[in-house]
Amino acid sequence: MAEFQSLLDNIDSFKGLLVKHEEVIHQKKVVLQEKKKIAADMQAEIDELTKEFDGMAHRKEELEKTIEEAEKAYSRITQSTQTLQAVIQQEFHRFQDPDPMGSQKMAGSPKS
Repeated sequence: MAEFQSLLDNIDSFKGLLVKHEEVIHQKKVVLQEKKKIAADMQAEIDELTKEFDGMAHRKEELEKTIEEAEKAYSRITQSTQTLQAVIQQEFHRFQDPDPMGSQKMAGSPKS
C-alpha cells in the first residue's frame, strides 16, 4: 500500500502544479486582455492623429495654393499700377505742354 501512497502523493503534487499553472495562465490572460485594450486605445489614438495629420496636410496644400494665387494677384496689381502710373505721367506731360504740335509747326514754318 505504501507504493500506492507514493503514487497518490505524486498525483497530488501534479494537481498542485496544475493549479499553479492555471493561476499563471489566468494571470497571463488578464495581462494579455489589458495589453490588447491598451493596444486598441493606442490604435484609436493613432487613427485619430493620422486623420488630424491628413487634414492638416490638406489645409497646408490649400494655404500654399492661396499664397501662390495671392502672389500672382499682387504681381498683376503691381504691373497694372506701374502701367497706370506711366499712363498718368504721359497724360500729365501732355497737358503741361498745351501745344506740343504747334511748336513743331513753328520750327518748320518760314520766318517772316
